[in-house]
Amino acid sequence: MLEPCDLDRKAVRLQADRRASSPLERDFIAREVQGRMLERLDFVRLDPSRILDVGCGRGAGSVALAARYPQALCLGVDLSPVALRHGRPDPAPNRPGARLAGWLRQTLGRSAPTPVAPPAGPPALLAADTHRLPLPDACVDLIWSNLAWHQFADPLAVLAEWYRVIRPGGLLMLSAFGVDTLRGLPGAAPGLGPFPDMHDIGDALVSAGFAEPVMDAERIALGYRAPDDLIAEWRAALGGNPRADRRRGLAGRAAYQRALDALAAHRDAEGLIPAGLELIHGHAWCPPQKRLPAGLAPVRFINRNGAGVADRPRGE
Repeated sequence: MLEPCDLDRKAVRLQADRRASSPLERDFIAREVQGRMLERLDFVRLDPSRILDVGCGRGAGSVALAARYPQALCLGVDLSPVALRHGRPDPAPNRPGARLAGWLRQTLGRSAPTPVAPPAGPPALLAADTHRLPLPDACVDLIWSNLAWHQFADPLAVLAEWYRVIRPGGLLMLSAFGVDTLRGLPGAAPGLGPFPDMHDIGDALVSAGFAEPVMDAERIALGYRAPDDLIAEWRAALGGNPRADRRRGLAGRAAYQRALDALAAHRDAEGLIPAGLELIHGHAWCPPQKRLPAGLAPVRFINRNGAGVADRPRGE
């Protein structure tokens, strides 16, 4: 069962800021999973006009989605403004991206989504907390989230927000680190997780109002020759320890060396340090008739002559 976890959101943001300065090659895990998610879109019939990339980081997924769906507005949101600045500088006023950003500012200022199609251009990037998205109801057709789940202090609140902003018939596609990620690796557990179980995510999707969830998990075996490479790559993927009850202050060189020694002692027969990854994939649809707030149910009204149909809420 998914429950709120004791994460320090300020620490989550600061760690994301630090990761934004890491070399791009350290993003190997996120890029690999992104490619697998894009392959899964090949089997989905979808023609989105608006896409939301949650936890976009430096925006690589947003760029890939914008290239795949050039007719769509793609908005990437992330808690870290530093990551967004590293991803793409602010567009010049005469570039298509600036026109898109202006359209986005107009949209965010409205209480209801606009029917006007967005201009073509590169993805827009916005610093925002996915627990409280600054977006109107029912405004996006595709929600995409690649390996951002472990940053959510309250996953149920996040799913409720996603359900609020997705349009009827829209698709949610996500990936997340699963419960067996780095299990058995010495010294890894205290600063990680809690990573979710895929069955809990599926149940939570249904409870939030999504339909036809499909969840699966795969286990990927990674091996590292140098312990510092393992630490650097996983720090780029996960950040540090964002728990509110974490030990504060710098760990020091001695503690870091102890971690390196413990990892080095964990080598297998081939001289590699194994780091198992459980990868959760999931997608779900927003039903054609969205569930209304508590106490309301949709009622369809048909004119006697059959000329028109209207939906109005009523109290249950």
